Amino acid sequence: MREQLRPNAYLRLIENQWVSSETSFIEMAWWDQCVDPDARPALEDRSLDVYVGVDASVRHDQTALVACSYDRGAKTVRLVTHRTFQPSPDDPLDFENTIEATIRDFARRFRVREVRYDPYQMQASAQRLTARGVPMLEFPQTVGGLTEASNNLYELIKGRNLAVYPDEDMRLAISRAVAVESPREDFQSRANP
Repeated sequence: MREQLRPNAYLRLIENQWVSSETSFIEMAWWDQCVDPDARPALEDRSLDVYVGVDASVRHDQTALVACSYDRGAKTVRLVTHRTFQPSPDDPLDFENTIEATIRDFARRFRVREVRYDPYQMQASAQRLTARGVPMLEFPQTVGGLTEASNNLYELIKGRNLAVYPDEDMRLAISRAVAVESPREDFQSRANP
């Protein structure tokens, strides 16, 4: 049971201890074991199937686009390339010249199988990209969807089934990521192991 739950969830649910509802998302030692010091972002491979995830923000949070592939031989998810943008209230993000341009660039360099995005701020961009033949798929940031995605990422990293190239900004972002334990999340985690 201990291996299946995050440390604070185990302490709270199994050992009935009071714990903070917010903890580090990933142990940095696990992340560091996923980093291949010889790997680099891929420049171009038109035969490589990639799956793109977009987390967009107009003014505050960092915007990130991540392209991954599945290595059947190694049975790992591999980070192919990524791009980030930091908007601000004084300099909001122009989606067409940043996010859309990056997705079109990915589609030119790789075989993009799908782009997952939250429709909240990306609906117009998704319509324009779909018209250009990019396979856009909605991924609303609901509690259930985010719980499933974060649990999947957690298991990939914990099991060393994610291969990434060295990137200090990404490492910093991972070190700052937190997991918030809630009764709803615990229920979903148990219901969808």
